[in-house]
Amino acid sequence: MTNTLPTITTKQQEILKLLYKYRFLNRTHVQALLEHKDKRRIISWLKDLRDKQYVDWHYDATNFIAKSQPAIYYLALNGVRYLREVGGYPGEELRKRHKEPGRTQVFIDRCLLVADCCIALQAKSSGELQYTWALAADYADPDSEYGFLNELKPSLCFIKQDGEQTTSYLLEVLDPLMPRYAVKKRIKDYVEYLTSGDWQDETEYDEPPIILIACPTVADLLYSKRRAKKEIGDNDSSEDEASRIRFATIDKVKQLGLTARIWEEA
Repeated sequence: MTNTLPTITTKQQEILKLLYKYRFLNRTHVQALLEHKDKRRIISWLKDLRDKQYVDWHYDATNFIAKSQPAIYYLALNGVRYLREVGGYPGEELRKRHKEPGRTQVFIDRCLLVADCCIALQAKSSGELQYTWALAADYADPDSEYGFLNELKPSLCFIKQDGEQTTSYLLEVLDPLMPRYAVKKRIKDYVEYLTSGDWQDETEYDEPPIILIACPTVADLLYSKRRAKKEIGDNDSSEDEASRIRFATIDKVKQLGLTARIWEEA
Protein backbone atom coordinates (compact mmCIF):
# COMPACT_ATOMS: atom_id res chain seq x y z
CA MET A 1 0.00 0.00 0.00
CA THR A 2 1.12 3.54 -0.68
CA ASN A 3 1.18 6.24 2.00
CA THR A 4 -1.53 8.27 0.27
CA LEU A 5 -4.35 6.41 2.00
CA PRO A 6 -5.04 6.72 5.75
CA THR A 7 -4.16 3.70 7.86
CA ILE A 8 -6.96 1.28 8.72
CA THR A 9 -7.11 -2.00 10.62
CA THR A 10 -7.39 -5.49 9.18
CA LYS A 11 -11.02 -5.69 10.32
CA GLN A 12 -11.77 -2.38 8.62
CA GLN A 13 -10.26 -3.79 5.44
CA GLU A 14 -12.67 -6.72 5.77
CA ILE A 15 -15.56 -4.24 6.01
CA LEU A 16 -14.50 -2.65 2.72
CA LYS A 17 -14.45 -6.06 1.07
CA LEU A 18 -17.93 -6.80 2.43
CA LEU A 19 -19.23 -3.52 1.02
CA TYR A 20 -17.68 -4.35 -2.34
CA LYS A 21 -19.50 -7.70 -2.36
CA TYR A 22 -22.88 -6.69 -0.89
CA ARG A 23 -22.88 -3.04 -2.12
CA PHE A 24 -25.06 -1.62 0.71
CA LEU A 25 -25.09 -2.75 4.35
CA ASN A 26 -26.22 -1.41 7.70
CA ARG A 27 -24.29 -1.78 10.93
CA THR A 28 -26.08 -4.96 12.02
CA HIS A 29 -25.30 -6.55 8.64
CA VAL A 30 -21.61 -5.73 9.04
CA GLN A 31 -21.55 -7.08 12.59
CA ALA A 32 -23.30 -10.32 11.60
CA LEU A 33 -21.14 -10.95 8.52
CA LEU A 34 -17.98 -10.34 10.56
CA GLU A 35 -19.43 -12.55 13.32
CA HIS A 36 -18.33 -9.91 15.82
CA LYS A 37 -19.93 -9.56 19.25
CA ASP A 38 -18.98 -5.97 20.12
CA LYS A 39 -21.50 -3.51 18.67
CA ARG A 40 -19.51 -0.52 19.92
CA ARG A 41 -16.37 -1.68 18.12
CA ILE A 42 -18.28 -1.97 14.84
CA ILE A 43 -19.72 1.53 15.28
CA SER A 44 -16.24 2.86 16.00
CA TRP A 45 -14.71 1.17 12.93
CA LEU A 46 -17.49 2.48 10.67
CA LYS A 47 -17.17 6.02 12.03
CA ASP A 48 -13.41 5.95 11.48
CA LEU A 49 -13.87 4.63 7.93
CA ARG A 50 -16.37 7.38 7.23
CA ASP A 51 -14.07 10.06 8.70
CA LYS A 52 -11.28 8.80 6.44
CA GLN A 53 -13.60 8.73 3.38
CA TYR A 54 -13.35 4.98 2.91
CA VAL A 55 -17.11 4.65 3.28
CA ASP A 56 -20.09 6.96 3.20
CA TRP A 57 -23.65 6.53 4.40
CA HIS A 58 -27.28 7.28 3.70
CA TYR A 59 -28.51 8.83 6.94
CA ASP A 60 -30.42 12.02 7.64
CA ALA A 61 -30.14 13.06 11.28
CA THR A 62 -32.35 16.12 10.62
CA ASN A 63 -35.35 14.02 9.58
CA PHE A 64 -37.22 12.49 12.54
CA ILE A 65 -38.46 9.47 10.57
CA ALA A 66 -35.23 8.93 8.63
CA LYS A 67 -32.99 9.13 11.68
CA SER A 68 -34.95 6.32 13.33
CA GLN A 69 -33.78 4.03 10.51
CA PRO A 70 -30.30 2.45 10.56
CA ALA A 71 -27.62 4.17 8.49
CA ILE A 72 -26.83 2.43 5.20
CA TYR A 73 -23.12 2.24 4.34
CA TYR A 74 -21.44 1.97 0.94
CA LEU A 75 -17.94 2.33 -0.51
CA ALA A 76 -16.61 5.88 -0.88
CA LEU A 77 -13.65 7.16 -2.91
CA ASN A 78 -10.85 5.92 -0.65
CA GLY A 79 -12.58 2.56 -0.28
CA VAL A 80 -12.50 2.06 -4.04
CA ARG A 81 -8.91 3.31 -4.19
CA TYR A 82 -7.91 0.82 -1.49
CA LEU A 83 -9.44 -2.11 -3.36
CA ARG A 84 -7.83 -1.02 -6.61
CA GLU A 85 -4.41 -0.93 -4.92
CA VAL A 86 -4.96 -4.32 -3.26
CA GLY A 87 -5.65 -5.79 -6.68
CA GLY A 88 -7.78 -8.70 -7.79
CA TYR A 89 -10.94 -6.66 -8.34
CA PRO A 90 -12.20 -6.15 -11.92
CA GLY A 91 -11.86 -2.53 -13.05
CA GLU A 92 -15.39 -2.50 -14.43
CA GLU A 93 -16.79 -3.54 -11.06
CA LEU A 94 -14.75 -0.90 -9.22
CA ARG A 95 -16.05 1.78 -11.59
CA LYS A 96 -19.58 0.75 -10.64
CA ARG A 97 -18.75 1.37 -6.98
CA HIS A 98 -17.99 5.03 -7.80
CA LYS A 99 -21.68 5.38 -8.72
CA GLU A 100 -23.05 4.08 -5.41
CA PRO A 101 -24.15 7.53 -4.12
CA GLY A 102 -26.68 7.79 -6.96
CA ARG A 103 -28.22 4.31 -6.68
CA THR A 104 -32.00 4.14 -6.50
CA GLN A 105 -33.82 3.11 -3.35
CA VAL A 106 -35.09 0.05 -5.24
CA PHE A 107 -31.50 -1.06 -5.89
CA ILE A 108 -30.47 -0.40 -2.29
CA ASP A 109 -33.47 -2.28 -0.91
CA ARG A 110 -32.62 -5.30 -3.07
CA CYS A 111 -29.03 -5.28 -1.79
CA LEU A 112 -30.23 -5.11 1.82
CA LEU A 113 -32.69 -7.96 1.27
CA VAL A 114 -29.97 -10.15 -0.25
CA ALA A 115 -27.72 -9.36 2.71
CA ASP A 116 -30.54 -10.35 5.09
CA CYS A 117 -30.90 -13.63 3.21
CA CYS A 118 -27.18 -14.40 3.38
CA ILE A 119 -27.04 -13.66 7.10
CA ALA A 120 -30.02 -15.98 7.66
CA LEU A 121 -28.22 -18.73 5.72
CA GLN A 122 -25.11 -18.12 7.81
CA ALA A 123 -27.15 -18.42 11.01
CA LYS A 124 -28.74 -21.69 9.86
CA SER A 125 -25.41 -23.32 9.01
CA SER A 126 -24.57 -25.79 11.74
CA GLY A 127 -23.13 -29.28 11.86
CA GLU A 128 -23.99 -31.27 8.74
CA LEU A 129 -26.26 -28.50 7.42
CA GLN A 130 -24.15 -25.89 5.67
CA TYR A 131 -25.00 -23.09 3.24
CA THR A 132 -22.60 -21.35 0.88
CA TRP A 133 -23.47 -18.53 -1.49
CA ALA A 134 -22.29 -16.23 -4.27
CA LEU A 135 -23.43 -12.79 -5.42
CA ALA A 136 -23.11 -10.68 -8.56
CA ALA A 137 -19.68 -9.45 -7.42
CA ASP A 138 -18.54 -13.08 -7.37
CA TYR A 139 -19.91 -13.80 -10.85
CA ALA A 140 -17.87 -10.86 -12.19
CA ASP A 141 -14.64 -12.29 -10.74
CA PRO A 142 -12.84 -14.13 -13.57
CA ASP A 143 -11.31 -16.51 -11.01
CA SER A 144 -14.64 -17.39 -9.39
CA GLU A 145 -16.15 -20.85 -9.83
CA TYR A 146 -19.46 -19.03 -10.37
CA GLY A 147 -18.23 -16.84 -13.22
CA PHE A 148 -20.53 -18.74 -15.60
CA LEU A 149 -23.49 -16.98 -13.91
CA ASN A 150 -22.31 -13.53 -14.97
CA GLU A 151 -24.70 -13.48 -17.92
CA LEU A 152 -27.81 -14.69 -16.08
CA LYS A 153 -26.91 -12.68 -12.94
CA PRO A 154 -29.33 -14.05 -10.33
CA SER A 155 -29.67 -11.88 -7.23
CA LEU A 156 -28.19 -14.71 -5.18
CA CYS A 157 -26.87 -18.23 -5.76
CA PHE A 158 -26.76 -20.50 -2.74
CA ILE A 159 -25.97 -24.14 -2.11
CA LYS A 160 -27.49 -26.23 0.68
CA GLN A 161 -25.35 -29.12 1.86
CA ASP A 162 -27.23 -31.37 4.29
CA GLY A 163 -25.05 -34.37 4.99
CA GLU A 164 -24.63 -36.15 1.66
CA GLN A 165 -27.50 -34.26 0.00
CA THR A 166 -26.79 -31.11 -2.03
CA THR A 167 -29.41 -28.71 -3.38
CA SER A 168 -28.67 -25.63 -5.48
CA TYR A 169 -30.77 -22.47 -5.62
CA LEU A 170 -30.88 -19.30 -7.69
CA LEU A 171 -32.81 -16.37 -6.20
CA GLU A 172 -34.22 -13.60 -8.38
CA VAL A 173 -35.63 -10.53 -6.62
CA LEU A 174 -37.91 -8.71 -9.06
CA ASP A 175 -37.85 -4.92 -8.86
CA PRO A 176 -41.16 -3.19 -8.02
CA LEU A 177 -40.76 -0.86 -11.00
CA MET A 178 -39.83 -3.57 -13.50
CA PRO A 179 -42.17 -3.40 -16.53
CA ARG A 180 -44.12 -6.51 -17.44
CA TYR A 181 -42.14 -7.11 -20.64
CA ALA A 182 -38.94 -7.23 -18.54
CA VAL A 183 -40.53 -9.65 -16.06
CA LYS A 184 -41.62 -11.80 -18.99
CA LYS A 185 -38.05 -11.82 -20.37
CA ARG A 186 -36.60 -12.69 -16.95
CA ILE A 187 -38.97 -15.62 -16.45
CA LYS A 188 -38.17 -16.85 -19.97
CA ASP A 189 -34.44 -16.67 -19.24
CA TYR A 190 -34.81 -18.82 -16.13
CA VAL A 191 -37.05 -21.45 -17.71
CA GLU A 192 -34.62 -21.77 -20.62
CA TYR A 193 -31.70 -21.98 -18.20
CA LEU A 194 -33.39 -24.84 -16.35
CA THR A 195 -33.76 -26.88 -19.53
CA SER A 196 -30.36 -25.98 -21.02
CA GLY A 197 -28.21 -28.23 -18.82
CA ASP A 198 -25.71 -25.36 -18.45
CA TRP A 199 -25.69 -25.61 -14.63
CA GLN A 200 -24.81 -29.31 -14.70
CA ASP A 201 -22.14 -28.70 -17.36
CA GLU A 202 -20.47 -25.95 -15.32
CA THR A 203 -20.71 -27.53 -11.88
CA GLU A 204 -20.20 -30.89 -10.20
CA TYR A 205 -23.94 -31.22 -9.59
CA ASP A 206 -26.18 -33.71 -11.40
CA GLU A 207 -29.41 -31.73 -11.06
CA PRO A 208 -30.39 -28.20 -12.16
CA PRO A 209 -30.94 -25.55 -9.49
CA ILE A 210 -34.25 -24.59 -7.92
CA ILE A 211 -35.24 -21.12 -9.14
CA LEU A 212 -36.82 -18.86 -6.52
CA ILE A 213 -38.61 -15.76 -7.85
CA ALA A 214 -39.38 -13.14 -5.19
CA CYS A 215 -42.18 -10.86 -6.42
CA PRO A 216 -42.99 -7.34 -5.16
CA THR A 217 -46.76 -7.91 -4.96
CA VAL A 218 -49.34 -10.70 -5.12
CA ALA A 219 -50.38 -9.38 -8.55
CA ASP A 220 -46.77 -9.70 -9.74
CA LEU A 221 -46.61 -13.22 -8.32
CA LEU A 222 -49.76 -14.29 -10.18
CA TYR A 223 -48.49 -12.76 -13.43
CA SER A 224 -45.07 -14.40 -13.04
CA LYS A 225 -46.64 -17.82 -12.41
CA ARG A 226 -48.79 -17.49 -15.55
CA ARG A 227 -45.75 -16.52 -17.63
CA ALA A 228 -43.75 -19.42 -16.20
CA LYS A 229 -46.50 -21.91 -17.07
CA LYS A 230 -46.50 -20.66 -20.66
CA GLU A 231 -42.71 -20.78 -20.95
CA ILE A 232 -42.62 -24.25 -19.40
CA GLY A 233 -45.12 -25.43 -22.01
CA ASP A 234 -43.26 -23.74 -24.87
CA ASN A 235 -39.98 -25.37 -23.78
CA ASP A 236 -41.49 -28.85 -23.34
CA SER A 237 -40.07 -28.88 -19.82
CA SER A 238 -40.26 -32.09 -17.82
CA GLU A 239 -42.35 -32.27 -14.65
CA ASP A 240 -39.17 -32.16 -12.59
CA GLU A 241 -37.94 -29.04 -14.37
CA ALA A 242 -41.35 -27.38 -14.06
CA SER A 243 -41.37 -28.03 -10.30
CA ARG A 244 -38.02 -26.27 -9.93
CA ILE A 245 -39.28 -22.74 -10.57
CA ARG A 246 -41.08 -21.34 -7.52
CA PHE A 247 -42.58 -18.05 -6.40
CA ALA A 248 -43.22 -16.01 -3.26
CA THR A 249 -43.73 -12.36 -2.40
CA ILE A 250 -40.83 -10.26 -1.14
CA ASP A 251 -42.84 -9.53 2.02
CA LYS A 252 -43.03 -13.26 2.81
CA VAL A 253 -39.28 -13.61 2.28
CA LYS A 254 -38.73 -10.72 4.71
CA GLN A 255 -41.21 -11.99 7.29
CA LEU A 256 -40.62 -15.75 7.23
CA GLY A 257 -37.21 -16.16 5.63
CA LEU A 258 -35.67 -17.49 2.46
CA THR A 259 -35.74 -21.13 3.57
CA ALA A 260 -39.32 -21.11 4.92
CA ARG A 261 -42.13 -23.02 3.22
CA ILE A 262 -43.35 -19.99 1.30
CA TRP A 263 -42.50 -20.94 -2.27
CA GLU A 264 -45.28 -21.88 -4.70
CA GLU A 265 -44.82 -23.81 -7.91
CA ALA A 266 -46.13 -22.35 -11.17
